[in-house]
Order: sequence, then C-alpha cells, then structure tokens
Amino acid sequence: MAALDIIAKVLLYKYSVFQLTFLRGLISLVILGMIGFYLHGFEGFKTKIPGWHFLRTCLMSLSSYTFFAALALLPLVNIMVIVFIAPIIITALSGPLLNEKVGMWRWCAVLVGFLGVIVILQPSAEFSSKGTWYALIGVITYSLTALTARKLSDRESVSNLSFYIFIGPTIMGAMGSYYSWIPPIPWDFFLFFLTGLTGGLAFIFFNLALQKAEASLLTSFEYTGLIWASLAGYFIFNEVVDSRVWLGAIIIIFCGIIILYRESRSTKTNENSLS
Repeated sequence: MAALDIIAKVLLYKYSVFQLTFLRGLISLVILGMIGFYLHGFEGFKTKIPGWHFLRTCLMSLSSYTFFAALALLPLVNIMVIVFIAPIIITALSGPLLNEKVGMWRWCAVLVGFLGVIVILQPSAEFSSKGTWYALIGVITYSLTALTARKLSDRESVSNLSFYIFIGPTIMGAMGSYYSWIPPIPWDFFLFFLTGLTGGLAFIFFNLALQKAEASLLTSFEYTGLIWASLAGYFIFNEVVDSRVWLGAIIIIFCGIIILYRESRSTKTNENSLS
C-alpha cells in the first residue's frame, strides 16, 4: 500500500483522479481475476452474498476516489496522519460490529502507535481544505471495507473478497475520465500497471490476514507503512531520514511487539487450559 501511495502521487501530477481510479481498478481486476481463475476456475466466481459485494464495491469506490483526490490536494504527510486514524476507527467498531473483545493492551498499542505517527510526520496546519474532507471520507470508507472483509471472511473466498471490490471503482473511473482522458506514455502506463499490481496484491494479503486474525489485532500493524515509506524515500528519492523518523519507527515497532507478545501469551494460556 505504501508503494501504491508513492506511485499514485507521482501520476496525479499529470493525470486526473478518475483516470487513476479507472486504470488502477481495471488492472487490479484483471490480475485478481486471473488469480481467482487459476485457483478456483469459473466456479470460484460464484457468490452467495452479492449484496455484500455491492456494498463493499460502493465503499471502495468512495475510498479510492476520495483518497486519490486528497493525495492531489494535500501534502502527503497530512494525508497520512488522517489515514492512520483508520486503526483507531477499526478498533473502536470491531466490538459492536464484529463482537471482538478489544482489551486494554490492544487499545494502548493502537493509540501509542498513532503517537509514533505524529512524531514521524509532524503535520503542518494545512488541514482546513477540501482535501481534508476527502481524506476523512476515504479513511472512514476504508475502515468499513476492512471491517466487512473480516465479517465475511468465513463466508467468502479471499479471491472473491479482493476481486469484486474493484468493479465499482473501475466503472466510476471510466465514466469520470471519459472527457478528461490523457493517453499514457509507455513509462506512465507501466506506473499505472504497478498501481493495479500493488493495490490488487495488497488486498489479497490484507484479506488473508483478516481470515487469520481479528481486525482489532491487525490494525496497529498498519502503522508500519510509514517505515516502508521512509525507506522508499531514502533509497529511491535520496531523502534524508532524520532522528524523529527513527524515534517514531521504534515506537511503532514496539507497539507491534507488545501485541505479538500479548497474543502469544494468550494463545499459550488457552492451549494450556484446553489440555
């Protein structure tokens, strides 16, 4: 997802939000469709929950457009601060919507992890704009998309949960970019391909994770995206990574270690009680 954000930011200097939404969605559909067909054949695309897929692709349409629009309007650091509110929203809603038990340690890890985000990013005061509203809508719809993936993880395959979600953004992007289409040059088309590849594969692994663990457990690990973004900035763009980045990264990693430790202790306790 960090790779997708970096590539999308580059493309938005030249291409419209709708065109990016369309090509990212279309390429993701093709890649995920091929994966689904390879794993399950045509029968694998059948679903018993079309209503849920319709809701999820609508959420994804809003999330894709508003997040890309925010990327085009706001500094990246400000957007990332808003985006990383998602773990807090997911943790707060996983109880009432998924009946997950969210204990003190998970809450502490999520909130302290967000502190690490603030330490790294040091956002400016440029939040009072349309881009901020786009980012807020994007983070809310993304959080609901994640929660529905967890809710449906035992009723639908990972390939279908990942595939159907991109139908809405592809249709919306195609309609919106009809009058503003700019033919991509070969290099830019390769970058569009990378957005579809990274975005599609990210949802595959994201949904696999949600099948194996509770949403409230996984959310704090989303903060690690800042670490990958910082490394990309250093190795790709020759940006200097100063001390606050390393301090924030240490805080984020520490939170992840706390969760892993607590969950392993809890698993061992349950196994001992069963034996």
